[in-house]
Amino acid sequence: MLQTPSKTTQTLLSPRIPRDNEHERYHPELEEELKECLFCLQRNAMMFDLEVDSDLIEQRIYERQALLCRYRYLLSRARELGLHTILKKYQPLG
Repeated sequence: MLQTPSKTTQTLLSPRIPRDNEHERYHPELEEELKECLFCLQRNAMMFDLEVDSDLIEQRIYERQALLCRYRYLLSRARELGLHTILKKYQPLG
């Protein structure tokens, strides 16, 4: 007869030390969005430096603000999910 695994599996770790299961919570799409957002911020900074038209400069400023809002949102999502590896990798902009 097959024995089904119990819900409490034995580990070599002490039962008092909680096991970190960050790899189970990992969301690759969240990391991909963070990468894309940082890339867009870098591109925005480069394009801002090249603009000469005042309307386009203003557009770049508003675009940067929107990208920073998105960046903060993605970091807060990573914090909610407890994804410390992603948070260390994508430190807040200074």
